[in-house]
Amino acid sequence: MIAAYVHNGQNRVALEVFQDLWNEPLEPDAMTITSVLPAYAEIALLREGKQIHTYIIKVQLSSNTFIMNSIVYMYAKCGDLRAGREIFDGILFKDVISWNTIIMAYAIHGMGSISIELFSEMREKDIKPNFSTFVSLLSACSIAGMMDEGWEYFNSMRSGYGVDPGIEHYGCMLDLLGRTGNLDQAKCFIDELPLTSTARIWGSLLAASRHHRNIELAELAACHISSLEHDNTGCYVLLSNMYAEVGRWEDIERIKFLMRNQRLEKITGCSILETNNRTYRFTNHDRSHVDSNVIYEVLDIILRKIGEELCSYEVSKTKPPDLARRRANSTKYHSVRLAICYGLISTSLGNPILVRKNTRICEKCHSAAKKISEFTNREIVVGDSKIYHHFRDGHCSCGDYW
Repeated sequence: MIAAYVHNGQNRVALEVFQDLWNEPLEPDAMTITSVLPAYAEIALLREGKQIHTYIIKVQLSSNTFIMNSIVYMYAKCGDLRAGREIFDGILFKDVISWNTIIMAYAIHGMGSISIELFSEMREKDIKPNFSTFVSLLSACSIAGMMDEGWEYFNSMRSGYGVDPGIEHYGCMLDLLGRTGNLDQAKCFIDELPLTSTARIWGSLLAASRHHRNIELAELAACHISSLEHDNTGCYVLLSNMYAEVGRWEDIERIKFLMRNQRLEKITGCSILETNNRTYRFTNHDRSHVDSNVIYEVLDIILRKIGEELCSYEVSKTKPPDLARRRANSTKYHSVRLAICYGLISTSLGNPILVRKNTRICEKCHSAAKKISEFTNREIVVGDSKIYHHFRDGHCSCGDYW
């Protein structure tokens, strides 16, 4: 049952079933652990991940390569790449899944160059790469924007390793094309695909169109996504954000009408911070925290210090309703900023601040996080719905593209 729920994406239910198991005269075995670990990787907080890892050590399952592969991935997905690497280094009998996992771990943390180094090391140890290896490797190239390396590995899949490219590999290459800003070439790439295009493929084009502010192509991609996945709210939200940036408020209302008709609800963005053995959730403009006054005061001071002020608009050129909308959509008190600020207040100097976000981090908050890391001399790690961003000394591991 646990495996079935995980397979169908119902990770929270899988964890509930796992908790119910403790009320039975049974104990989890290796198969139980391997079944439930993917659920921890997808939704668990780092503290909970450490608890299941402690249990694995206690029942002497830490020599099981398959389980430890899952632990590596869990730590990477929970934001602790350092712990994941330590576990990987400690695996005595590393198989191809071990290498695929650590390559993907560095990929989702925006460190593609290390993923490529690991792939070279893997080949030196005569481990033959498989289908999943190239998914991990091309994902690393895509996230890190390593264009030449990406095409080199993609072109060598069939000829050098006997692996036929799948839709996942084509998706990674489409991401790379979108990164260059050559959106027409990306569209042609989709048209010439030897496989049926999926929502993931069109989502890549949509993300590239969003990054390069091509509304026409974004509308085309969103149309294809909605025809393939009727309940995909992300494409509507992204398109609505693009309309907001150029003041197309009527189009925003049209998107809202479509979502209401399809009974789709926008996911409420929130940022999660773990500190002092407690979990704190913040939403945009959140004032429910007991220390909200301090958080806002400190955040205002920091934003002034890094030179970020509220966007000002010329009243003479902006209609009052539009001005009100823009002010309401201000990023100054976005959830990720509130979480980072509380992390600065509540954690010891020198310790990294880890924040998890259920949606993508916006460009303005990404820019602010870079400046905050430099001003405070702290490492700030923000895991959004796609990758982890490591902010250090005013720079981000993603290279400002994600």
